[in-house]
Amino acid sequence: MGDVDEDDVQVSVCIDCARHPSLKRVIEEDSVAGLCAFCGRPDATVRNPDNSKPMVMLIRALIRFYWDEFAYNGHWGGDSVLDLFTDDENPVVRPAVTDDYLDELDYLLQEPPYPPTSDGVAIYAGFDEGGGRMINFAISRTDPRQFVELQHRLLNENFFEVEPALEALIDPFLADIALGLPAEEIWFRARLGNKAVYQHFEGGWTNKIIRQPWLGSDIGAPPPLNAGIGRLNRAGVSMLYLASDSYTAIAEIRPHPGHYISLGGFRSVEPLRLADFNPDIALFSANDDRLDLYSVIQAFDRLMSMPVTPDEKTSYLLTQLLAEVLLRRGFDGVRFRSSVSDGINICVFHPAKFEFAEGHSEVRRLASVKYDAPAVPSLVEPSAEDHRLKG
Repeated sequence: MGDVDEDDVQVSVCIDCARHPSLKRVIEEDSVAGLCAFCGRPDATVRNPDNSKPMVMLIRALIRFYWDEFAYNGHWGGDSVLDLFTDDENPVVRPAVTDDYLDELDYLLQEPPYPPTSDGVAIYAGFDEGGGRMINFAISRTDPRQFVELQHRLLNENFFEVEPALEALIDPFLADIALGLPAEEIWFRARLGNKAVYQHFEGGWTNKIIRQPWLGSDIGAPPPLNAGIGRLNRAGVSMLYLASDSYTAIAEIRPHPGHYISLGGFRSVEPLRLADFNPDIALFSANDDRLDLYSVIQAFDRLMSMPVTPDEKTSYLLTQLLAEVLLRRGFDGVRFRSSVSDGINICVFHPAKFEFAEGHSEVRRLASVKYDAPAVPSLVEPSAEDHRLKG
């Protein structure tokens, strides 16, 4: 990275102005008292400005993750990189309270604009070999080309024909996503309905209805004969899907208002090795080569988290094959985000590695469901500029 002129002040970002948890951690790793470009405090706890490159590259990676290039590149109609952070809803940093030092920060974020792919993250796509201007799309909602190609191949080819290409795609980052899950951890599972209903008399004519939840194997992984198609399993393959908390477990089965839901706890009986498809982006923000790997990881995470309707089960063909490859590579399961809550899900390849845990069972009744349905770009009639896609 280029150095700020000696006459310029050394600026950085303080831990209080950082919003993203990864950015906070990178600042903590090498923090000193210094000048924060966002709040202007000269004695804030900032990332060491003499070692700012990891922080700067992480901020660049976060820009690439959350925003399309046309949001900040003037060639595509955007304003500037720093304007991204004026929005109070931005997830990276708090908006600046002074602009006295933003030029110095802007220099750090912009220079050099195109570092070698093995030495830094570029927020601009630049030009292709033919001289045409390219554009970066947000990693958080864009599937890499190799990922899409594998999905399309599985619609016309057998699993074993696609497997070598999938292995080649994930091999470079398998060591980065390995996560240990200790023994004795409690995770949760939900099932619609209850085992039995009783009328309980407390003396005289006083009584109430009591429901007995599904327990043990009745709320655990189904036997292979009853196992339907899942995110990571084909029909007839029994795997155990668990959630980090009871709310996520309930939300994942998508009950309707008025439904009764049984909840149960499950305890890991031994340490497990999981593939974590929502790792810290800071592990991949050193350069563009690493960030490209992260884009693939995120594509898998989105696909595993995405709810699909019964007629869309082919969406899971790639993640089902992924599970088989990971199993052969020594993983016990997969960890991925929930799309319906802030919780985490895991899929355990061998259900016997968890046991039913007493003391965590109950019945809940769903009172209401809140739908979040933001508008997406739409049209009533296509024009000559609208090109219809397949599907």
